[in-house]
Amino acid sequence: MAAATDAEAQPTEADGGPMPKARVASPPMKDLPPTHPVTVQGRKSALTFNVADVPGAEVYFCLGVRKSGSTLLNRIVQPLARRNGINAVNIPATFFMHGLDVDDWAGADLSDVVLPGNIYVGFRSFPANIAGYPRFEMARKVFMFRDPRDALVSQYFSDAYTHVAPAGDTEASRQHAAMFEKRREEARATPIDDYVIKRARSMDQTLSAFGALLGDPRCLVLRYEDYVFQKPRLIHKVLRHFDWTCPPGAIEALLKQVDEVPETEDPQRFVRRVIPGDHRKKLSLQAINKLNRLLAESLRMFDYY
Repeated sequence: MAAATDAEAQPTEADGGPMPKARVASPPMKDLPPTHPVTVQGRKSALTFNVADVPGAEVYFCLGVRKSGSTLLNRIVQPLARRNGINAVNIPATFFMHGLDVDDWAGADLSDVVLPGNIYVGFRSFPANIAGYPRFEMARKVFMFRDPRDALVSQYFSDAYTHVAPAGDTEASRQHAAMFEKRREEARATPIDDYVIKRARSMDQTLSAFGALLGDPRCLVLRYEDYVFQKPRLIHKVLRHFDWTCPPGAIEALLKQVDEVPETEDPQRFVRRVIPGDHRKKLSLQAINKLNRLLAESLRMFDYY
């Protein structure tokens, strides 16, 4: 992909993407009423979301594979959205904080939540249920992915050291927290080679499910390795794709918050090591060869060797 410059603020017809239209700003979050209760596994739940519903406005999505720069992308997209009058809604995080997991939101009826005037963020698994909505098909999207072998190594250190269990007083939250502690103990007791091999098929399925976005003309596809050391370029790519604006001073302030590259590796930090190819340093050759077989579909689809 060619690098974006500061002057690249507006998409053109030659870009082949959707042409911009007049943007309608969402009302402030404090003025947004909660949606109707969401149906989870066939039953009405206590979950509600503060969403805008602005006729004539667009719907946006921010998606990324777990441990593949998804947190970085969300930290960039959400403040840019606020500056452009777009309300951010994090469906997976809301479910998570209520002690619910991916299967719960992936099977939920969210049609009352996906409305114009919002950007939907926080997805680390492909939202197959939402992808069936016409508003998803018509939405502008950004999607970031990474070499799944590096993502698995990163997942090992997250499970072993940095993932934080959800807080809450509900029984579901307590069960979720106990599950996190068990996962941490298991990760620390498992050699990293064994850990990544055990989870390779799940990662392959997750990444392959996002393959539908590769041919989506409304989706800006971002390879983590191209942007981890080029965050100004990443910001301008997002602005251009969404037809958003942000003054240079605000971009510099945002970069100070997100442009984190540790000088030395610390396994107990969330941003542990951002250098591509980390799996070659952490895994044995035998484990890498086995991963290459287990991840064959996603490696082929996303052009990794």
